[in-house]
Amino acid sequence: MIRTKGFTLLELLITIGILAVLATTAVLVINPVEYLRQSRDTRRIGDLDAISKAIDLYTINKPAIAELGTVSIVYISLPDTSSTCGSHSLPLLPSPWQYRCATTANLQKVDGTGWLPINFSSVSGGAPLATLPIDPVNGAANLQYYAFTASGRKYEVFSVIESENNFLGGPNDKISSDGGDDFTRYEVGSDLTIAPWSFEFDAFPLATSGSKKPGWYKIYGDSFVSIESDAETANFLRLTTQVWYEWQENILYNPNSVYKVEVRARLFADPAVGYKFIYTGFVGVAANGVSRSNITGASGTNAQHFRGFRGEELDVTSGWTIATDYSGGYGSPQGTNTNCTDPNNPCLMHAAVRYIRPLLMVGEGTTDIDYIKVTKQ
Repeated sequence: MIRTKGFTLLELLITIGILAVLATTAVLVINPVEYLRQSRDTRRIGDLDAISKAIDLYTINKPAIAELGTVSIVYISLPDTSSTCGSHSLPLLPSPWQYRCATTANLQKVDGTGWLPINFSSVSGGAPLATLPIDPVNGAANLQYYAFTASGRKYEVFSVIESENNFLGGPNDKISSDGGDDFTRYEVGSDLTIAPWSFEFDAFPLATSGSKKPGWYKIYGDSFVSIESDAETANFLRLTTQVWYEWQENILYNPNSVYKVEVRARLFADPAVGYKFIYTGFVGVAANGVSRSNITGASGTNAQHFRGFRGEELDVTSGWTIATDYSGGYGSPQGTNTNCTDPNNPCLMHAAVRYIRPLLMVGEGTTDIDYIKVTKQ
């Protein structure tokens, strides 16, 4: 008699258990969502590098061209029938900056009518790009689009990075070494400091502490936060009772530049009890991108590099007040603990500071903040 040998129930259960463990491990190791993010990032980096090489070739081929684009314009790869990108919900830019969009029909053309304002088809020997690359997602929701700014023959092209592995400090960090001043985006070009920074409150995005992502984190306080508007000012931030918020995205600090801080704020209602005050300015961040460094070099939250407002008690009857300060250079080693309204004599940052994060802190009562603008001079 020929006997056939099968599997026992116990053997089958053990085999199924092993396969389940292997399948779970494979899903954890080969995370399909993360894999797609990394794949899109790889394409973004390749696209921006290709755009940069094409622009460099164009500038060599066209030495008489004085400008690559209009100053104070952010050209983006989102299509729109409105040249100012009015159909998209985009972060507000500081005045006089504006967005610029091309139509769907022209979006990827290389003749200067596409989302890039450069006529690559005029290059001797033919256009270095067949079509203009666009972001693999190319949507406004998560800022997933390519952007271009120019100042004369200098330019910057940039894009968000999606995979946490590629973030600042990640295992495959792609942006800490690109030479730019924006540590949520990959930047290429001949001047990586052109694009503006601005915090104008049509929204109040939040971020977790130390995330290095664009958004505000509450250091302390119980304030109720809302976005308000009135006949005089559209979209301002209203804070009730004492609170401290800190922006979580690191901005690369260049001691050879001068940073202008401009803040517009008012006291809307006096406190029933307690003190009224307002502080704005920068949290200094050390080279590791995480540790704070205040004006004494200590890592605490106190004694930060306050710029603009430094504890002023605003008066309800005074209405909106604008405060301006300038920062630049390093102390030896301590930072400056005063107002500096002269760009030729800016406040110094502590020598350990490598990045800065905007901050806002208010006391009791109801305080409104229209904007915090940070621009390089």
